[in-house]
Amino acid sequence: MLNKGFTLIELVVAISILCIVSMLAVAIIDIDMFYLEKMADEFAMDVRYVQMECMKGETDNHRICIDITNGCYHIYNVAVIKKTVVFKNRYKIDYSNQNMSVGFTHDGTPVNPGTFTIIDTKTNETLKISIVPTTGRTVIKE
Repeated sequence: MLNKGFTLIELVVAISILCIVSMLAVAIIDIDMFYLEKMADEFAMDVRYVQMECMKGETDNHRICIDITNGCYHIYNVAVIKKTVVFKNRYKIDYSNQNMSVGFTHDGTPVNPGTFTIIDTKTNETLKISIVPTTGRTVIKE
């Protein structure tokens, strides 16, 4: 009898070997591959949000404060925390301004402008988010 195909057992074994190899390949890929970019984008959006909220009102109620020791930042409305973003343990955030907070005036000009740096301590990658002093524009630098 001529055998011109695979048996069911041969197909099951071949597919299971392919599944095992693909699972090993997925395990090697770093889960935090795009976390740094995601957090930089989220931080830039939060800075823009604070700027827009300050421009809506007549007072500069909103601000972002960096907490280096806990690896997070807070968005405040006057003295109330509206949002807290905590970074994973391997990521740190730093700010070039010693005040550790940034706010905006009612016309969008930043108060305490500077450069925020998000650092991946495992790979030493950094992303910098700069707030331009005169315009308040938020720029992500690589």
